[in-house]
Amino acid sequence: MDKQIVNMLSDIQQNMKEFDRNLKEFGSDLKEIKETVNRIEVSQTEDVIALLKVGNQRSETDFHYLNTRITDIDKRVFTLENRAEG
Repeated sequence: MDKQIVNMLSDIQQNMKEFDRNLKEFGSDLKEIKETVNRIEVSQTEDVIALLKVGNQRSETDFHYLNTRITDIDKRVFTLENRAEG
């Protein structure tokens, strides 16, 4: 019976060692996952900023175009009004 207890204790020690190795591996994997998530977050932030810059440039271009067109139309209306009065 004492031999059974010794065997059980030995098995428990082996299981504890394996558990410890698995726990260390899990910690390492978790650290790697956190690093990957951080890289993704930084990358996404840069992507969003780049998209906003492109959107801003397009908006400025559209604004300039529309402003020019409105000015041209306003000039035409002014010219037509002057013709009609004269």
